[in-house]
Amino acid sequence: MINEVRAERAAKLIEIETLVKAGESREWTPEESAKYDEMKAAHDAIDERLKALEAMVVPVEEPPMEANSAPKAAVAEGREYVTSRRKAMNAPGFVRDYDDRQAKRDSDLAFRGWFLGPDASDSHRDAAQRSGLNLKGSLYVPRGRAENRAQSTTGSAGGFTIPQGFLAALERKMLQFNPLRTIATVIATTTGNSLPMPTVDDTSNTGALVSENTATSATDVTLAQITFGAYSYKTVVTSSNELLQDTGLDLPTIIGELMGERIGRSEAAAFATGTGSSQPQGVTVGSSAGITAASSTAITINEILGLINSVDAAYQPTSSFMLHQTVWTYLLKLQDGQGRNLIPINYGDGIAPKIFGYPVVINNNMSSAITTGLITALFGDFSKFYIRDAGPLEVKRSEEFLFTSNATAFLAVGRRDSKVVQSAAIKRLTQL
Repeated sequence: MINEVRAERAAKLIEIETLVKAGESREWTPEESAKYDEMKAAHDAIDERLKALEAMVVPVEEPPMEANSAPKAAVAEGREYVTSRRKAMNAPGFVRDYDDRQAKRDSDLAFRGWFLGPDASDSHRDAAQRSGLNLKGSLYVPRGRAENRAQSTTGSAGGFTIPQGFLAALERKMLQFNPLRTIATVIATTTGNSLPMPTVDDTSNTGALVSENTATSATDVTLAQITFGAYSYKTVVTSSNELLQDTGLDLPTIIGELMGERIGRSEAAAFATGTGSSQPQGVTVGSSAGITAASSTAITINEILGLINSVDAAYQPTSSFMLHQTVWTYLLKLQDGQGRNLIPINYGDGIAPKIFGYPVVINNNMSSAITTGLITALFGDFSKFYIRDAGPLEVKRSEEFLFTSNATAFLAVGRRDSKVVQSAAIKRLTQL
């Protein structure tokens, strides 16, 4: 029974490791995060069951192995075999368990010490020493790896990985304020150098039906190129040193959420409506013309159907709508002459809105008004909208910036760009 449970736990651990390795070089989707939490909970349940079973087993004292009783397999292969049994020695001051719980506690405690700066306690310093972290460092790179950077033009270098709780809070808020990150293609690069991406549109060319021994004319392939840049988004969060010294507060989560909200709002607005000049190109700007409404202040159900049909059938299976929640509410209220809603409402699935079976993504950075010349809806395959994250998100601390106010400042810097790489894949509905 115990061996079966052990095998079940090992299999579950392999599933978790496979999922983590698959997403270690990019940002996780909400579905992947939920799947990880589910698998982790299942593994922990199996682990607790195994501990209970092992506690019920009475250990059997085995006789010492004779000096000449080495396994035959080892002797046949000419390998040395240690025949004497040795009692395991306790490593003083070191505990290692599943998922490195002690290491996480040390990392979290050391991270709080980093926030406190010179006011860090001995327990913070001890935890930092066990974790290999530098409390004097002024720069964090929260991407699951340590990077050493100059703290100033004359200071020494230092830094360490942000604890998992801080990064999770930061990324969760960015996704909340920027729905495009959940459906776009996100590419991450280590530097901010210009990133060219070749494109080709060969859809107008076809082969030729010719008779035997008849020459065929050649058709050149026309290549184009899209270049991604790296625009900086920054935010500063300040906190009084008195607040930082209040260890009862979960400061990593609080400050992480504030930074995530601010950067999330800024980049979300640019990804939706950015001009592409000295800022990212928004998805509304990069899309191509689909349907122009017959009215400047109204949208009809036939115009929604026309928007769907304006996208080539090759993209439709993976397409979805994107619009402001006010426009979405307007569409839900459309009725026929008998007072029946033209867009069916599935009251049991309110968190997954759809139009004619296509998912609806609410993006409140798009226009909320239905008026002349505004883009009120998008439809298409949003995986053709690319977001470029240039380098890791950096978090810096400064104790000198607000020295006279007895406060500490925290700066988050992220470099981003975005573009539509296939405008034919995303069409827009524009009011007359």
